[in-house]
Amino acid sequence: MLKSMTGYGSGECVFEGGRIVAEVKSVNHRYMDISCKVPKRFSPMESQARKTISKRFSRGRFEVTIQSDFDVEENQRRGFELNLPLAQEYCSVLKELKDRLHLSEEISLSLLAGIRDIIVVKDIESNKEGEEKAFNEAFNDALNSLERMRESEGEILYRDLLERLNSVEKLIDSIRVMSPQVLVFYRDRLAKRVKELGEVFELDPQRLNQEIAFLAERSDITEELVRITSHLEQFKKIMSMYDSSGRKLDFLLQEINREVNTIASKANDADISQKAVEIKSEMEKIREQIQNIE
Repeated sequence: MLKSMTGYGSGECVFEGGRIVAEVKSVNHRYMDISCKVPKRFSPMESQARKTISKRFSRGRFEVTIQSDFDVEENQRRGFELNLPLAQEYCSVLKELKDRLHLSEEISLSLLAGIRDIIVVKDIESNKEGEEKAFNEAFNDALNSLERMRESEGEILYRDLLERLNSVEKLIDSIRVMSPQVLVFYRDRLAKRVKELGEVFELDPQRLNQEIAFLAERSDITEELVRITSHLEQFKKIMSMYDSSGRKLDFLLQEINREVNTIASKANDADISQKAVEIKSEMEKIREQIQNIE
């Protein structure tokens, strides 16, 4: 079963006190890369969210966004806490700075209030258990939605790849039919050339047969055709596996391209070379597609 690395999923959970919305986007990537945009109050849950993604998916770039809305009653349960020792320390340092630099400006309340951590927003009462449960529910719903989309995209990729592989197999069959004819053509051409030379030079028949055998061996592409056929069968098999891997398909693709290059070089025939070009064109399109397979 092929799975695309491109997808989007969202989940929402309403609980007593508010609402949480989770969104997860994914695109192709060679490895696992996760970025999270999570409100500060949900930071303790971010680590588990990352672990969950790594467990459910093998690779891809994931972007997680968590948004939360809290009702009026929830917001009213918030208070402010003054960090008086920190404020006194800041005030002392600022007074010393004022005296040393002979500044006339007074140290104002607005200046101290703007300093971080002197006045802290504090939850007087919060439904932590309910929030965590809602977070997990919304997040898991988003992952389920994402996975369904990746599987759906994977089915589209599967059909496209299968069609292209069938086209490649037809081209390989054409080359397999043409190959013996090419060998006969070169043998006849060599025999004709030898006959012409024989009228001028005395040629050793045994040596001539050796040269023809050497030509036949050098131009024989049977092994390459067998290996390509095997690679294509393996390619289809991996595509149909539950835990199919884009990396394995990429490796097989490289092997197929290597065999096609060898065929074009050994056959030394315009028609076969043209078929090889068509195969490489299809393989390039396949390569582009499998870059997005998990």
